Order: sequence, then structure tokens, then C-alpha cells
Amino acid sequence: MNIFFYIRQNNWLLSLLSGVLLFSSFNHYWFALIFIGFVPLLILSNNFFHQKIRRWKYILLVFLSFLIWNGLTTWWISLASIGGALMAIIANSILMCIVFTLPFFFQKKSNMPFNPWWLIPFWISFEYLHFHWDLMWPWLTIGNVFAFAPNIVQWYELTGTSGGSLWALTINIIIADSIISSKNIFYLYKKIASLLIIPVILSISLIIYRSKAIKSSASSTLNVWIIQPNIDPYNEKFYIQPLIQINEMFKQIKNYLNDSVDVILLPETFITENIYEGTSKEMLQHESLKFLNDSILMKYPHIAIITGANTFKFYGGKEKIPPTARQSPEGMYYDIFNTALCIYKDSVQIFHKSKLVPGVEKMPYPTVFKPLEKLAIDLGGTTGSLGRQENPSLFRLKNKIDVATVICYESVFSDFVSEFFKIGAQTLFIITNDGWWGNTPGYYQHLLFGRLRAIENRTYIARCANTGISALINPLGQIEKQTPFWTKDVLPVKIYLNQKKTIYSITGDILSPLCILILVILVAKVMYAIYRPTQQKN
Repeated sequence: MNIFFYIRQNNWLLSLLSGVLLFSSFNHYWFALIFIGFVPLLILSNNFFHQKIRRWKYILLVFLSFLIWNGLTTWWISLASIGGALMAIIANSILMCIVFTLPFFFQKKSNMPFNPWWLIPFWISFEYLHFHWDLMWPWLTIGNVFAFAPNIVQWYELTGTSGGSLWALTINIIIADSIISSKNIFYLYKKIASLLIIPVILSISLIIYRSKAIKSSASSTLNVWIIQPNIDPYNEKFYIQPLIQINEMFKQIKNYLNDSVDVILLPETFITENIYEGTSKEMLQHESLKFLNDSILMKYPHIAIITGANTFKFYGGKEKIPPTARQSPEGMYYDIFNTALCIYKDSVQIFHKSKLVPGVEKMPYPTVFKPLEKLAIDLGGTTGSLGRQENPSLFRLKNKIDVATVICYESVFSDFVSEFFKIGAQTLFIITNDGWWGNTPGYYQHLLFGRLRAIENRTYIARCANTGISALINPLGQIEKQTPFWTKDVLPVKIYLNQKKTIYSITGDILSPLCILILVILVAKVMYAIYRPTQQKN
């Protein structure tokens, strides 16, 4: 028997094959497998559609495929919480299963022919949802896989990651459709070659054009000292006195301090002392900030220290109390924030993390599930639902340079990061603490996702990690400098600033809303096809 025919008819093998291909594509040297990862599942869907497989078995097989993909790609979440990892992996696999099978259920229910192209608006709409609802988990966005090969997606400055998802799904569907309909192999080669070659040629052209302009068109430069303290988040960071950690950092950096430094960049939650958000004068009285002021900023008043911190804020009598607020023993309401601070010797600017990790930093839909906050995964520091900032804001440096600072998980959100550049950001800082995941693919994937943000907005990125890897990423998505993994280090970098916005920085994600519109039209078409015969009979 022809082995190809055997695979096509073996539904269990098709399910396993898709899961393994999709997982493998999220590994450095195998990213191109994303172009065929969905093909076995699409063949499986065709088998279901033509009565070769029962509905319950079809759902089970699709779920198994996505369970393999999710489990093998994001297993490292279990280092923080085994229960939390199981919940996230199973829940996301169920969601993916629903989204993948729904278009084919609709087609079958409404007596329409099998059409794999329906998958595109359903899947990209799902990815858009995963960027915006309370259960947000965009880690496995298909377009993220090209973080392993940024040179071929330089056109992300036009589309963002949704363009990568569209590209990969289109090629998967053409291959699957050709196999299902037994089309001529030369027809397939011609289609696939054009869809692969044209985007790559566009990327090469953009590399040639942009590489010449990176430094020549820069409006000015910024000297940034990236500090990687390398404090173990499980055994040290939240158990050592804040001043001891800050003093260790000062010993690490003091020989690097000079008049050329513009910014000292410190990682997420570097300051573990709980900082009350009062006036700048009040905040600078906290011992952690006072130490930074006395040891560095008084001598170098032009330097800005940008650092992560835990902060809290009380709400007055007439202020609206958000659902994340907690109540003190005295009856006052307050919020706790995962915060970035921009500290000068006489002022403090504040940015609150907006994209919070579900189950760790927030309970999804807190107005409904607030009583379950005690079940939040404990990663040290503050747990339960944190407060958040609704809209992006920038830090204004003394030399009138506006910088965006995003915190950890936020760097995965392409559309969100572009909003900072829409309001005038000239460069991007990412502060994070990747030590939770140990020496696993998690910290490395997180680092590489930053390359896509650099391409989308054509910006230099200074990435500061407590553990993990700190790095300088240029506007082509290339890592120019980086620290070793899990090493105490100081990384002096020069950032070239650029005032020009990319199309993606201006428009944000426009492909996803277009797919949502197409999805609405398709669903309306299905509803009409289902209910029209009933109405005619009546």
C-alpha cells in the first residue's frame, strides 16, 4: 500500500503528525514546518466532512493535536505551577479545537461544500481575541514562529504578526487543498513557490533599504547601561532585604558610572519594597529610592534610572473603585501594581503594567471571579488581581526623549506595543524577570519575540532581564549584544533614535479586524442557509 495513501486515511496518525509539526515549528531550526503544520488536520477535517469519521472522534483527534502542540511548546509553565500549567494547556487546547472545527461544522450543517479557506478568518479572529480578552494568551500566535527567522518577515512593519499567521495558513491550505483534490504537482509547486519567494524578496529589499538608514537617519542617540542582577526569584529575590539587593547592584555598576550615561535600566520588580504612589517628593523618601538618589542621582543628576517596582495606590472617597481593589483593615480601598518607575533626583514618573498574566497577576473577569483570587499562582512578590493602566504612556527623559517601557508579558502583544509608537515613542525598553522558567525554551522564546517588536516599529530595543538574557535588538530584529543566560552582568549599549513611524506603528493591526468582518459575514451566511428552508416550509 502506498504510504502516502495510508497516512491520508489514518486519522490518528494525521492528528499526531499535526501536533508534532506545530510543536517542532516553535523550535529554532524547524520554524518552516509551520507551513505544513495544519495540513494533516485539514486532511482529517476533509475525512470527517465526507462521513469517514464520526463527530465525537473528529473533535477528540483535533483536540489531541492541539494538546500535543500546547503541551510540548509551553510545558515550562509547570515550573511555576503544575496545576496552573495543566489548566492553561488544556484550556487553550480546547479553545483551539473549537475554533478549528467550527467552520467545518458550519459548512456541514448548512450543506455547503468543504472549504478549508474558512479557517483563516476563524483562526485569525481567535488570535485577535487572545490579545484582548481577560484570558489572553497570545504566546502561540502563528506569526510568532518567525521570531526564529526575522530576516524573512521584515514586512511585519506593514502587518505585524497577523500577517505571518495569514501567510502560514494560506500555504497550509493550498497544500492541503492540492492533496485532497489530487491536483497536478506542478500546480502546487507554482503556487507555493510564489507565496514563499515574494515575501522573502520583499524582506531582503527592506533589509537592504533599512540597514542603510538605521544610523544615518537617527535623530539622536541614547547611552543605556542595562543591568542584569541575576537574583534567583525562587530562593533569593523576595526573601532578601530590598536595600541589600540595591547595594549589590550599586557595587556591580559603580565602576561603569560616568557623565556619558543617560539611562540605567533595571529589571521588572527590581525594587521589592512596596512603594506608595504619592508625590515625587513622598516617593523619593522610600529607603530604596532614597538609596538610589544618594548613591547615584545626586552625583549624576542627568541620569534616569528606569526600574521595575511594586507600588500601591489608595482611592479617595469620590474615586471610582475598580474591581481589582483590595480593602485595608481600616476600610480604605487600594490597588497594587506591577510598575515601571523613571527616577530622577527630584522626580518620579510611573507606568503600570497593562497586560497582566491570567491566573498570576489577575483573576480573569474580577467582577465575577473575585472570590477566587486566593487561588492565584504565587510567583513571589504580590499575588492576586493587580491594578492596571488602561492606556499606554511614555517616560519623558530630561533631554526631551520619549521612551516606551513595557513589562515582561506585555512584550508579546504586537498591537499593544505599536500604540506606544503611535503616541511618539522613540525607542523601547523591555524589563522582565525570566528566571521563573529556568533553563527552558520559555525564556528564549520570550527574548526572540522582542525581535518582532523591533521590526514592526523599526526601533532599537534595550531588554533588561533579572535572569534570563538581557540584550540590545536593532530595528532589523538582529540581536547586536546580549548577556549570557543566568549571569550577573552589565551591558553598556548605544541606542539610535528614530522619529519615523512605520505603517504598523500608525495603523496597528488591520488584518485581524478585516478577518472578523469576514467571519461575521460567513456566520450570517450559515445562519441564513440553515433557517431559510425552515421558514419556507412554514
